[in-house]
Amino acid sequence: MKLNCLKSAKKWFFLGDRQGLAFRLFSYFAITLVLILSLQSIAEMALVRVLLHLPTTVKTEMLDLAEQANLLLDSKDSEGNVDRDKLAAWEAAQSSYLFVLNDDFDEVSTRVMHPHFKFKLRFIRQLDTILEKHVSKPVIGLPLRSGYQLVVQFSDKQHPARYFPYYFAAIQFVITSILLAIFSLLLARHLQQPLHRLQAASRGLAEGDFSIRASHQVGNSVTEFNQLAQNLDDMAEHIQRLISKQKKLITDVSHELRTPLARHSLILHLLRKRCPQEVGGLLDRLDNESAEMNNLVSEILECSRLEHENVSVALVPTQLESLCQIQVMQNEIDLKPQQTLNVELDNATPMVLADSRLCLRAVKNLLENAIKYAGENAVIALTVRQQDNIVEVIVTDDGVGIPAQQLERVFDPFVRIEQARNKQSGGYGLGLAIVKEAMLIMHGEVAAELNVNNGVTVKLRFPIP
Repeated sequence: MKLNCLKSAKKWFFLGDRQGLAFRLFSYFAITLVLILSLQSIAEMALVRVLLHLPTTVKTEMLDLAEQANLLLDSKDSEGNVDRDKLAAWEAAQSSYLFVLNDDFDEVSTRVMHPHFKFKLRFIRQLDTILEKHVSKPVIGLPLRSGYQLVVQFSDKQHPARYFPYYFAAIQFVITSILLAIFSLLLARHLQQPLHRLQAASRGLAEGDFSIRASHQVGNSVTEFNQLAQNLDDMAEHIQRLISKQKKLITDVSHELRTPLARHSLILHLLRKRCPQEVGGLLDRLDNESAEMNNLVSEILECSRLEHENVSVALVPTQLESLCQIQVMQNEIDLKPQQTLNVELDNATPMVLADSRLCLRAVKNLLENAIKYAGENAVIALTVRQQDNIVEVIVTDDGVGIPAQQLERVFDPFVRIEQARNKQSGGYGLGLAIVKEAMLIMHGEVAAELNVNNGVTVKLRFPIP
């Protein structure tokens, strides 16, 4: 029965696992408590031995009283005996309760001793005595000339033990604070190391590196942390398998879609040669639909690839102005007759760490969006500038704009703002999603904001290394 109870207790309090967190915490706290109590006891004992003596000033005063008593014993009355009245007057005049006694502990003077004081004469102490830890009024004996002694009751107001509660409280506070600080630091250091490794592993997972395995880094120092690391590894492995399956599925589906689309295009080409001119419009419409489907498949593949390629992309020092100039030259031919594209490049901006292909794709998508949706007479501007510790690529238009409540959703996949995007204008809601993924891969960010008058401004922000 006792064995079962002990096993149950170990199971409930995790004391059976010596690598467990509960056992470690219990051990640390137990050791800390034992050390605190032990050091406090040692410190209090040392304090008692050092301070529980008569103060030096009191000893000096008692020795002076003994000299005065010796002088009074030399003083004689008319009959040649000790002047008892004079001695009694001297005893009464002192601040301490004292008497001059003979060898039989009888009063030499005419003063009458209090019975309680007479009882305490059994416990007379020497001048170098050690006092009690509590406040008391011990009787101190000082030898006088032969046959006499001076007994003085020590005042409780001068007893060093009356300050002991304050001393003990200070000792407890200091020792407890020091030991708790030391053991808290050791415990925190012991627990922080695996936690920091778990944080690093989870940060790597958040950045898309699913090959990280935290259990190897955390080790077996604490059972709970090792179990958490194992769970994290299992989750990373499971996510990695799911992503691999998703990538394979998207690739396979896209490939399967491209094959019939290619056949569709070939059949349309053959039909053009055999069909009469009256159905030419229908063939053109089918051709446009096929091209649109091809573009959609390409956009889906690109978006999927960017979502899972952030680890393999190599970022190199890049001059953004030259890339933007190249992309502007390609997009100028897509401008509508009444649209204007203004370019303002600051060739003094520093290089940033980026991928040239992703930068070109991001700028291309922003310019194409502006050209498609800003309006027939829109003025589009592209600017590259340095702002504090970042370089910004800014694309601005004065078109119809975006509803404020939908501004934050424009970077989500397959989001189409009906005010600006319709069947005639085209678009699949993937352009800005690709821009967002590209900027995340390059450790930058993208933000959209509404202009004061009309239109939208989109900013690509690249940190300066």
